[in-house]
Amino acid sequence: MPVSFTCHGHPNIAATHTKTSEFTRDAEISRRATCVLGVGSDHDDAALRALRGRVEVTIACEGLTDSFAATMSPFFLGDDSLVFRRAEGLRARTVAFDATKTAADIDRALVDRLTSSEAEVLVTVDAVGSDRGEGALFVVSLPIGNDDDRSVRATDVLTGVDLVLAEDTRRIQGFATRVGVQLPPVLSYHDHNETERAADALERLARGDRIALVSDAGTPLCSDPGYVVVSRAVDAGFAVVPVPGPSAVLAVLAASGLPVDRFVFAGFLSRRSAQRQAELRELGATGLAIVCYEAPTRVARFLADVAAVGPDWRVCIGREVTKVFEEFRHGTAAELAAELEGTARPLGEFAIVIVPGAAPDAVADDDGLLRALLAQGVPASALAAALRDARGMRRNAAYEHVLGLDR
Repeated sequence: MPVSFTCHGHPNIAATHTKTSEFTRDAEISRRATCVLGVGSDHDDAALRALRGRVEVTIACEGLTDSFAATMSPFFLGDDSLVFRRAEGLRARTVAFDATKTAADIDRALVDRLTSSEAEVLVTVDAVGSDRGEGALFVVSLPIGNDDDRSVRATDVLTGVDLVLAEDTRRIQGFATRVGVQLPPVLSYHDHNETERAADALERLARGDRIALVSDAGTPLCSDPGYVVVSRAVDAGFAVVPVPGPSAVLAVLAASGLPVDRFVFAGFLSRRSAQRQAELRELGATGLAIVCYEAPTRVARFLADVAAVGPDWRVCIGREVTKVFEEFRHGTAAELAAELEGTARPLGEFAIVIVPGAAPDAVADDDGLLRALLAQGVPASALAAALRDARGMRRNAAYEHVLGLDR
């Protein structure tokens, strides 16, 4: 079914751009427009999204017409400006690519008509042939607690795709109701059905559909389902589009106050204490900050295991991050384990940052360097501050350690 819309001309239209042509909802353009062919467009985003594959675009104004072919972009979800590009496969701000003409190629007599603000322009976009092209899989991040953290782009994607794959359909529907958006059809996608759902999704992508993948909160695949469909889409050559946003990992790292310029995300560690301690030793040997998730029923035992492996390791616990009862606790593993030992079971979801201490041989090397610096007159207070940052020691303990080296 052809899609038509109207716009009008403008004195600033130049139509000299050799890479793009454009129709915009903006009724006025203040500068010389090299790519714009019409302003004040009344185009329907939903109708344009329904077009697939190769299309013919016809421009008609006061008895003059010109046309060109292009391929509809699976990444187009709606925009105030419809940009047709000569290049292939571009994603952002593009309604169609691989265009056979751009603004500079449009008939000059027609362009002359377009330079009048009185000119009425009719644009028709019509599918050519039966090829529907390929779709795109959008991996969408959702708020981890505060709905106001959603991005405009995430909302546009969720309302513009043909299908949403959700870890829990009730949660995504609840989110949509709270923020006032209308979703397309929603199907469950979780650990128990992802193989079947992935196969169905790939068939739909092959037909040109746009699909959004979401988890209950945060970014899919980070300790959430999604790997099967994303990996298969990549292997099959379909476009996978990240829509970044909230992440419990990045949120707790940012608020931890710890050196986290390099870190490893470990997700949920083993539930068995012995195996968990072994995993912590292995992770600690990397020297990188560690981010883990843990359930409220196991967080006290988790911290006890961290304290058993590295009692002086620095830890930040983030509970209910971005939610009403958001809380952060800081201290050594031993201190925080003692705080939670024997207390009532805490509520909420936990993201934990752990910064391992230095290995014994590294500590010996550090002490040798510290002695040399003391001998050269570097103040003990400055060395204690550096030691505190490097090893995660308390202020007084670091200062006493430095003074002990000078004895």
